[in-house]
Amino acid sequence: MNLTGKTFRAVSNSKNGNLNTETQMRFTSDDGIVVGVYSGGTITVGHVLAKRISELTMDMLYHGATKDGTHNAGKAHATFSQDNEGHVRMHLDWQWLTGDQSKGQSEWILVDSAT
Repeated sequence: MNLTGKTFRAVSNSKNGNLNTETQMRFTSDDGIVVGVYSGGTITVGHVLAKRISELTMDMLYHGATKDGTHNAGKAHATFSQDNEGHVRMHLDWQWLTGDQSKGQSEWILVDSAT
């Protein structure tokens, strides 16, 4: 699945994460290296740089700034799947590289696939 032009909305996140269900991530490039931006809800702006591992997995590096002035960086392993209703989902197993370096998980759903 090529991610260029696809937008995902967060549907859940671990308590130690910064984003909420108003946060959206839009992928702008998927040509060997995947590039994306995220914002909304508690997030002012964030950037993603990822490397594909397979058609349905990738390793991500990200950094973002929250509306309360915090900025953090982390890494994640993304897995894509289709749920029983046919929606594309992105599951992230992530870890902060700054701050407490804790781990967590977030779930995202595809909301727009226009290119």
